Amino acid sequence: MKTLVIGSGAMAPSLALCLTLAGHHTILVARRSEALTQAESAVDIAYRELEEAGLLPAMSPGWRDRLAFSTDLAGAAAGIDFAFEAIAEDADIKQPIFAAIEQAAPPQAILTSTTSGMAVDIIAEKCTDKGRVAVAHFANPPHLMPAVEIVPGTDTDEAVMDRLCDFIRGLGKEPIRLKRDLPGHLFNRLQFALMREAFALVRTGAASAEEIDKVVKNGYALRLAAEGPLEKADLAGLPLVASVAEYLYPDLDTSQAPDDLQDMIRDGKIGAKGGQGFFAWTPERGAAVIAERNQEVMRHLKRRRAKKGE
Repeated sequence: MKTLVIGSGAMAPSLALCLTLAGHHTILVARRSEALTQAESAVDIAYRELEEAGLLPAMSPGWRDRLAFSTDLAGAAAGIDFAFEAIAEDADIKQPIFAAIEQAAPPQAILTSTTSGMAVDIIAEKCTDKGRVAVAHFANPPHLMPAVEIVPGTDTDEAVMDRLCDFIRGLGKEPIRLKRDLPGHLFNRLQFALMREAFALVRTGAASAEEIDKVVKNGYALRLAAEGPLEKADLAGLPLVASVAEYLYPDLDTSQAPDDLQDMIRDGKIGAKGGQGFFAWTPERGAAVIAERNQEVMRHLKRRRAKKGE
């Protein structure tokens, strides 16, 4: 098939590689030519990561010939089967791009956004045929992570959802089909529930940031790849879970605004990019954490592949 990726940041090159390695002819479009150079470099880095780990799919030979880069959105959209937008979370930017793709792409093409939480209806607002617009939220980085949330808008056709799920499954990914759109979808809602409680534990002085992250990385997270939270509840027994919830629910954080984060931001603590957040950061530390994260994901992918007998 012919696929289109719009964007040049962290998600787009990884996603373009994922599509290309699965055998699809893919064009990555960015607004500036210099951004394309950066995107091409990011694609090469992601490819080497998979190659060195022995995780290249069977369709990977010839991948480079199937990948192109352009600044011409209308030209790139001609003849496509699927479009994947991966740009800033700004409706004023997304909406005209979707309208432009709709005008240039064939009427049967499916138009998707990789947004992690913006409503499909907002993204599709300026499209004439809203039935072919949906969200395909790839967990970051797409070339490694299996999960892809497939989210409908109010007007999204069921046949479009079916085709999109089949396509994602063909990439070797795991489509997670939502029944309706909701803020943050599934991934971010679950992620932010954990982060909100972690923020509160730091704020109230229950433990240091280091200890909070350690209990997740060396405890809770180690089970999650094989035992989801609802499976955990069933295995523990719902009467036991309910009895714990009786006393724990009232004590969990229910903050309705990120006041603690805003205070940190006002103090110049913006996170890794600024050198300070909950932790002190250097470029080297940031790169090391991401590399270790990716290595852990790849170890899990190898276990999945071995289990399937691939």
